[in-house]
Amino acid sequence: MQFCCESLGLSISVSWLSTIAFAVAWLALMLAYSPLADRLATRWVDKPPTLDTFRALQQSRSKLLIGIVVAWMLGGFLEELIFRGIILQSIEALLSASLAAPIATGIAVCAAALGAGLFHLYQGLRAVIIVTQLSVLFGLLFVASGHNLWAVILCHGLYDTIAFIRFANKKSRYSRLDGDSVASGVLSPLEKV
Repeated sequence: MQFCCESLGLSISVSWLSTIAFAVAWLALMLAYSPLADRLATRWVDKPPTLDTFRALQQSRSKLLIGIVVAWMLGGFLEELIFRGIILQSIEALLSASLAAPIATGIAVCAAALGAGLFHLYQGLRAVIIVTQLSVLFGLLFVASGHNLWAVILCHGLYDTIAFIRFANKKSRYSRLDGDSVASGVLSPLEKV
């Protein structure tokens, strides 16, 4: 498979209005699902996510702003480029030769989500389970939007922005734990304190 901007889902000729609308609508779905993802992960793993790395977000507004910019670059753009733009599409193309398209796509979405979840292993097993669930939703957005990676990048970036702001303001479930908390892609912006 040869990669270029278009084949990765980064076409500049997309309808930006529909891309933004799709991303914001999907963000609402993700925000609604996040507490359930956390509840499921909590049933399987007792230890909360380890998020000492993100404590700096609580120290100042400038560190929060820098954290959000980094989250957009690493989580929103790079993570989505790797896991949805490259891995999901490569697995989908490989499997579609021998499996029905919906099955190939489903396996590709789950495999890319598992990879993204494992990428967050430094946050602990509960975070891996939460991120994997949310990454399935990012993969479904990628497929539902016609492989428009911009929609997924926007959704992921907005999700992380909300999560970081809630974490910095100690409004998330895990932001007050000593040595453990929730961060990018893990935090549920709708959780109660």
